[in-house]
Amino acid sequence: MKREFYEGDLESATGDFNGVDVDKALSNPLSITRITTRNELTFHRGPQHIRKNRVGIRVLWFVLSGAVKIVRATGTTEIVAGHAGFLDSGVPFNAALKMAPEGYHSSYQVIIPADLFMNHLQEAERFSEPFSLDSRDGEIVRGVLDFLARHGDKLSDKTALSLAHALLDATADHLRNSGVEMPRRQKLIDRRLADIENYIKMNLADPELSYDRVAVACGISPRYLCFLLKANNTSFSELVWKNRLPKARDWLVSPTTRDYPIHEIAYMSGFKSAAHFSRMFKATYGMPPREFRTQHLQTSSKSAHGQDERPTYYESQELQAA
Repeated sequence: MKREFYEGDLESATGDFNGVDVDKALSNPLSITRITTRNELTFHRGPQHIRKNRVGIRVLWFVLSGAVKIVRATGTTEIVAGHAGFLDSGVPFNAALKMAPEGYHSSYQVIIPADLFMNHLQEAERFSEPFSLDSRDGEIVRGVLDFLARHGDKLSDKTALSLAHALLDATADHLRNSGVEMPRRQKLIDRRLADIENYIKMNLADPELSYDRVAVACGISPRYLCFLLKANNTSFSELVWKNRLPKARDWLVSPTTRDYPIHEIAYMSGFKSAAHFSRMFKATYGMPPREFRTQHLQTSSKSAHGQDERPTYYESQELQAA
């Protein structure tokens, strides 16, 4: 079971799962499932799920209709119809199945065990961007996937294994031949540092975010965390502040949060007090948060006012005539 599934919280927009069809096509050596739904679904996998369920699997998501929106600490991507994308079960994420204009969503989830992924798609280990299947190699990928989806339950284990390898190899060929730029494989120390920073980004609003808590969440000892940070010439506090303060700065002037009191922005950003927030903000940006907000809003207001004061085309013509 752990080889095939990954734990998380599944929710539907309507509160139930009416209109959701899940068809299993293959269980071994890959799991292939087709999801068709008229109900928007969201799936959240956080650090607590990963700690309990470290499966190390990868998901190759093929979208037939609608889209899959994936939010990670490193950014947001959207896999639209006719495209595919990878998902790493070892990284926290939120995934939402979006409807097509016709009012439904359809996609394939291919669950790939870690050993098969590394044997066939090692170059794509850190690749998370969506990619089109519009190529000759992409047609082969779609063809093999379609065959497995239609006939997977009738195949012998030997045939299923051969076709599963063919699907992964064809996907690798497509990525290489289509000129997709894949990030270079990271060293273990770089991957660990990325995990640490991802966890911090996902938990910036937590005022109890601490050295020990991050170490436990990332499955390493506090001593090893200290070693990793020293190897990167940084400290835990520097790593927290370089992510926390820019977020607070943006919230101070964002149209949706610029009316929030300063102390609320402080708490939203994970500070335990407004006074501590103000001191850190001033030390970083050279002015208190209130002054920064006022200055920014005045600049924006002057800019908008200047645009409003410019004469229209017809007013310009009248002035010239006068």
